[in-house]
Amino acid sequence: MNLKNLCIAAIETSTNAASAAICNGDKFTEIIQDSKLTHSETLLPQFKEVLKMSNVKREMIDAIAVSIGPGSFTGLRIGLATAKALSYAWQVKIIGVSTLQALAYHFPYSKVMAMIDAQKNRAYVQIFDRLAPITEIEILSIDEAINKAADFDEMIICGDVSNKIKSLPENVKIAPLNMRIPRAINVALCGREILASGKVDNVMNIEPLYIRRSEAEVLWEKRNNNSECVIRN
Repeated sequence: MNLKNLCIAAIETSTNAASAAICNGDKFTEIIQDSKLTHSETLLPQFKEVLKMSNVKREMIDAIAVSIGPGSFTGLRIGLATAKALSYAWQVKIIGVSTLQALAYHFPYSKVMAMIDAQKNRAYVQIFDRLAPITEIEILSIDEAINKAADFDEMIICGDVSNKIKSLPENVKIAPLNMRIPRAINVALCGREILASGKVDNVMNIEPLYIRRSEAEVLWEKRNNNSECVIRN
């Protein structure tokens, strides 16, 4: 399958900055929006505008690639629900892409530590070397992640926790501002390679990659456990 013959639509909603993109052969159109509006308010208008600007008709689209996490629980649900609805309605393939892999795509020829905010001064962390993952996804404190990066000869850090990093060893650099967030065009490029390899997801059972439980689930469990204790007493 020739990559240049593929047309991929992509959605990225794992952080505060939502984006939509169309990658048609060697041309792409992308809209990124980081505002106080929710992804549920901005995503579909973004997607419609990207289609209009790219001059791509839905009949031309081979697949929809969507970032599946880790990242914001609410953002991932909105992005995946939108991608699944479009995939089902348009009868096109759907491809789930790791958010951290999409981040690493900013630096295809380097060692990259991709980091996504996991709250409470922690991050989802994975290290890539020329786009190949060399560690599993971990949840580390930001300081632990920086110490881990220091063990390598050189490392680039990208992700939405960059502003929380206080100091860096000399061998570690922070990505420029425009390369610190996962972008829909990167999701499209990852998705295109996955599609070309023959791998696709099932629209009925593709799920977000959460890694940990949401704070809402933890609070619910605590409240219910406390209720059970009161009843038993």
